[in-house]
Amino acid sequence: MFARYFGTGALALGTLLLVGSQPVARAQDANRAEVYTKRDVGDVVQSIARRTASFKGEFDHAVEHSLIDGSRLEDRAKHRADDLQDSAKRLRDVYGDKRDKNNPAVRDQVDKTLSAASDVNRIMVEHRFTDKVQREWDLLRSDLNALAQIYDLPSL
Repeated sequence: MFARYFGTGALALGTLLLVGSQPVARAQDANRAEVYTKRDVGDVVQSIARRTASFKGEFDHAVEHSLIDGSRLEDRAKHRADDLQDSAKRLRDVYGDKRDKNNPAVRDQVDKTLSAASDVNRIMVEHRFTDKVQREWDLLRSDLNALAQIYDLPSL
């Protein structure tokens, strides 16, 4: 009789230890390691829109006081920063309307935003700007890379 109770207790203890030692799994789907909530995506989109506005002002000022001031490159650089800011605003608006990261309109705007960001990233890498502009870009690029990760796209 003792053996029957001991065996049951040992089985329960073994099960408890086995279950208790399993790592906590994050939400997953068949195509991705993680699933992002609407709030996760919305927070990243909002942060990108906010940081883009801040970056754009600093970037324009820095370009006007750089070696490329007065050149066609200055115009192109400012134009690409404008494109990034406009794309980020449209992404915020489209995501706000659809609230679905898988909506084709949202996905299309993500692609446009990351494309404009890629162009600005190239400019930031090729030219030296102030530390303040570089810090602003680093923060914005971090958010853009988070967006790229959500959509399983290459980072900047």
